Amino acid sequence: MRNSSIGLRRALTTAAAATVMAASAAVATAPAHAASPGELVIRGGIECHFGQKGQTWDNLWYQVRWMTVVNVGGTTMRNVNLQEVGGPRVTVAELKPGKSMSKWNTKTRRWQRPIETRWPGCVPTSISGYTWADTYEDLGNNFGYWSSNIDRPANPRIPAPPAGSMGSTGS
Repeated sequence: MRNSSIGLRRALTTAAAATVMAASAAVATAPAHAASPGELVIRGGIECHFGQKGQTWDNLWYQVRWMTVVNVGGTTMRNVNLQEVGGPRVTVAELKPGKSMSKWNTKTRRWQRPIETRWPGCVPTSISGYTWADTYEDLGNNFGYWSSNIDRPANPRIPAPPAGSMGSTGS
């Protein structure tokens, strides 16, 4: 009986000591404020612009396709690449948290995007691409696709084909 009470006392003393050591270590150690990892997000779009009175004909009606990358994470991403599918690739040495590959051009007073295509007129088109860097990160938002469509409402004067038909005359 005496041996079991000594063993129980030793176990309780060891458990109490371990609890005190863990609690003191938690109190003595300041909370770690590690930055969240870098996180790249691809952004893009297709814009149709109509010129203003007095502009030259080439600026009368034009379309711009563009893509860029933003680091929405908490650490700097190194060797960031932006690749248009079937098009150019742009690389920057580093992209700091909250920064974009796009730069504000004070002369033209507009954003200069790393991948940008412009041509006269506004026609249905698309642009797609992907991004990556040296650091592993979530790849779910590293691919993008944008398209422009010209939607035309159905002509109300043309009757719809009967339900279940393919619209053919069956001849």
